[in-house]
Amino acid sequence: MTEASTANGVLCATCSAPLQGKFCSTCGAAAAADRDDAAEGWGSLTSEFFSSRSGNGLFSVALAFLRHPVDTIIRLTDDPTYRSQWGFLTAMVGAQLTFVYVAFPRIYAALFNTPDGANNSAVLTNEIVQYVGMAILTPIQYYVCRALGSRRRTPMAYVKLCVLSVSYCTLLSLIVSAVFAGAMIADLKTVAILDLGEFWQTLNFLLAVAILVFVTASHRRFWGMRWPIAAGVTLAIAALSWLVVYPGLAVLVDRGGIAGALRSLTG
Repeated sequence: MTEASTANGVLCATCSAPLQGKFCSTCGAAAAADRDDAAEGWGSLTSEFFSSRSGNGLFSVALAFLRHPVDTIIRLTDDPTYRSQWGFLTAMVGAQLTFVYVAFPRIYAALFNTPDGANNSAVLTNEIVQYVGMAILTPIQYYVCRALGSRRRTPMAYVKLCVLSVSYCTLLSLIVSAVFAGAMIADLKTVAILDLGEFWQTLNFLLAVAILVFVTASHRRFWGMRWPIAAGVTLAIAALSWLVVYPGLAVLVDRGGIAGALRSLTG
């Protein structure tokens, strides 16, 4: 490292090592100027999806969640350089809802020669319900967990944890939906041997158990809670969200005319 480059004070934004050239010799991250040049247009989208240098691209994060969900959410929440949680959430929620309400109905209609049941407006209305529900529940969860936890955490850190948590749970929901869709098509194309209603209920039960275990474990580590307290908080919030907040918001969106307005706009 030359005296001139050290005097310029150009440091890597990822690891804070002195920079020389376009890439950091310590961690390999691009210099700030190069990141700025690629921050617009298709380059930023490609970088977000396929970035492997930092290991925090969309696919990398999704795979990390599937391998080590609790370790991954704590690592990303505590990593100040990771700021893509909202993009990850948007991608997961959009993918799951698009598959359920648009892609799968069209695949089913094409395979079985039935009317196209795709519902674009349902994607938007359910996204509205998801984000509004998070806005309602996150402050409640924060103050409850702060009162019961042994570690001091900032509101923004907990928002990040919640965003990543919902993203992972949505990823699991996408996988469950895909498994059920594949099983249903296979069952209908061959000899119907599955009770699809019971199969769907079983998948949803396993999904709910997986989500409850994940949220309990992540809250225990994030807040320094004991297992019984973390489990109690998780069950209480789950009951509030699954039985009250999200069903109530869905009814309000439908009765408020938002769903009808979106249907007219999206056709």
